[in-house]
Amino acid sequence: MPRYLPALREELARLGLEPVCEVESPLRARCTFHHVTDDARRELTAHALYSDVSDTIYLWIPGVVLAPPESPATPGLLRRLMELNGTLLVPKLEWSPSDGEVRLSAVLRTDSNLDRRALRQVIRILFATASRYAPELERMVLEAEEL
Repeated sequence: MPRYLPALREELARLGLEPVCEVESPLRARCTFHHVTDDARRELTAHALYSDVSDTIYLWIPGVVLAPPESPATPGLLRRLMELNGTLLVPKLEWSPSDGEVRLSAVLRTDSNLDRRALRQVIRILFATASRYAPELERMVLEAEEL
């Protein structure tokens, strides 16, 4: 079992996220968990990929918004993503040109130890950032498609 998987599972449960975790190999594990935004308008699904090989926990919220390469919204959306990335300290927004998925992600290093408090804070920041910016990004896509 990957070294910090029990601790990762404990901290996700401590946040009330009811994680579902699976061991992918002796050195890798993945957890999936859900969060309902404070305004109860959306449920966010998030994942944590823990690796003893890279000594990292890669956390991400997939599908924050979809912006396929051919969409008229994509150039403006990509500019906005880069503007936001310039101001965000912990997470970053990523765009996949293959399917247009925009995800919000963060990486936590585990090379010397697993900082449980930092893990909880990064997860809170991811959810707060997605809650704050997803509506704006969705509006940008919808408005560009209506033109």
